Amino acid sequence: MKRNLFPFAAVCGMEKPKEAILLTLVNPFAGGLLLSGEKGTGKSTLVRSARELLADAPWIEVPISITEDRLFGSIDTEEAIRSGHKKLLPGLIDEADQGLLYMDDVNLLRDDLLSAVLNIREAGGYRLERDGLSEQRDASFTVLAVMNPDSGTLPASSLDRFGLFAQTEAAQDDATRLEIIRRVLAFEKDGLAFRFQWAGETAKLQAQVQQARRVLPTVTVSPAMMQLAAVYTLKAHVAGHRADIYLIEAARAEAALAGRSYVLPKDLEKAAEFVLPHRMRKAEEQPPQPEEQPQEEPPENQEQDRQTPDNQQESPDDNDFARPPQEEPPQIDTEDHEGNDSTDADHSGMANPQGASRERIDAADLRVHMPPMWIEPAKTRKPKKGSGKRSLTITDLSQGRYVRAEIPKAKTTDIAFDATLRAAAPYQKARPSNGCAVVIRKEDVRGKIREKRTGNIFLFVVDASGSMGARERMKTVKGVIFKILLDAYQKRDRVGMIAFRKNRAEVLLPVTRSVDFAQKKLAAMPTGGKTPLAKGLLKTEDLLDMLYRQDPNQDPVVILITDGRATRPLNKDTDPVRDAMEEAKRIGRRKLPVAVIDTESGFVKLGLAKKMAKAMGASYYRVDKISEDQLLHIWRTTAGE
Repeated sequence: MKRNLFPFAAVCGMEKPKEAILLTLVNPFAGGLLLSGEKGTGKSTLVRSARELLADAPWIEVPISITEDRLFGSIDTEEAIRSGHKKLLPGLIDEADQGLLYMDDVNLLRDDLLSAVLNIREAGGYRLERDGLSEQRDASFTVLAVMNPDSGTLPASSLDRFGLFAQTEAAQDDATRLEIIRRVLAFEKDGLAFRFQWAGETAKLQAQVQQARRVLPTVTVSPAMMQLAAVYTLKAHVAGHRADIYLIEAARAEAALAGRSYVLPKDLEKAAEFVLPHRMRKAEEQPPQPEEQPQEEPPENQEQDRQTPDNQQESPDDNDFARPPQEEPPQIDTEDHEGNDSTDADHSGMANPQGASRERIDAADLRVHMPPMWIEPAKTRKPKKGSGKRSLTITDLSQGRYVRAEIPKAKTTDIAFDATLRAAAPYQKARPSNGCAVVIRKEDVRGKIREKRTGNIFLFVVDASGSMGARERMKTVKGVIFKILLDAYQKRDRVGMIAFRKNRAEVLLPVTRSVDFAQKKLAAMPTGGKTPLAKGLLKTEDLLDMLYRQDPNQDPVVILITDGRATRPLNKDTDPVRDAMEEAKRIGRRKLPVAVIDTESGFVKLGLAKKMAKAMGASYYRVDKISEDQLLHIWRTTAGE
């Protein structure tokens, strides 16, 4: 039964998403469309309503629970049992040929299936090899996809394959919201009458799309417009050349909708609004020029630091992280030397018997905005235990979503009956029936491979030295950690925390599910003293080894937050920075998801945290710029490769 669709023309507002859909319908070479928006903004309704604008083209919807055989095709079991011959039963990809392939909640679709669909769209065909079949199939279709970023994001490689991108937003004025209510209530009351009321506008849009599709082959692009397109993509700092091609194709569609056979600059401007936003990257930051900066008076805290003797820097108190300070100190940088000097360690206790007088506790800055987080999955996924809502993992339990079948390596009770029947079907004519409709032998049995979501382990390694207290860095750092902890609570992750300062590193919080306990530990964490960065990384390795002894298949995420200015060596005669780099490389060789968040600020930057991230092959972010990023992408370390 055909669904009673809400008319495309009756969708109130959302002019930009509508325009993007029209461009996609007119020009299949524009690369398809990804529509993103929060729940309840009408994105799925809008895309489904576009179906009637190309009434003669196939419209195929891909459910997120789809299996490989249904998507790409498999053996026709009924034909194989009847005739004994293997024949292909086409999948949804074949059914969508010369039409539209719609994927709702595309960010919840398996990454490998989405990548395969986008590859087929670009290549115009694929080779199917499964169930004893080997066929070359041609397929040309346009992809329309919808996602809710609250449910997760797509990797950059998948985003880049969508030619166009648009966002839906809730109406912010009462007049538009009132009109939306009226139209929806009218449609729910009598859908047929409502559609008849908008039939004239729908017919105009159908005619406009059909006319534009006829004009499109005649639309030409001058060399000047090609050069302008290249300028747009260069200014957006996009990766690769897909953006240039899709920008030209989208501009051709704009010209075709306008009834022109040539592209104008305004066509490129409109097309750029859909082609570039999801591809734009930041330019490489240039080092600041001292002569261009106005000279500033040195802050009082720096003058006070210069007047303070080195031997007042730290206390040998064994309970550095658990005990709060006796009084609120002035906001000063308690780490006098941010270089490699560590000669004052022997006299620190005598000069400062109070111990905690130079410490401070900063509250978290909850105004920090954190972008969505995406963690690179492991290349070889092993079955993992536990539950959660973040990462997809293979499970050896009889629970989770059935994604594919394979020949079992041992005895199994979780039998994939569909795959088993397909394996047995071609041999039924040669096997004695013995009164059975289908004869299945041991070699035909296939087992189910299941996937489910589990939580991650987030291990925070936090620099709590005196330099973190300067310029209120720790407020921002605690705000960032607090927001990640909130996300961890929603995804049912486990968290642990290591802090390092003075001459030691300590596990503040063993790995736990109690995010509330982690927040309390974070709130009470003081700052002060030198920076034993190498000891913090060494303690991290010890904790990782303990986690692996508990479960070798665990895959912790390490988030290192520091300015990289190591001032405490591992041994008396070693260099603290070199020690930290060596320990960082050891963590990098573990091939874990690692992110380094650089807290260094001020005019003079040494860039040690960035060098450390590069040494271990980890993702790198600056704490003062993290709110500007569209995605917090934590990839796996590549040290030693």
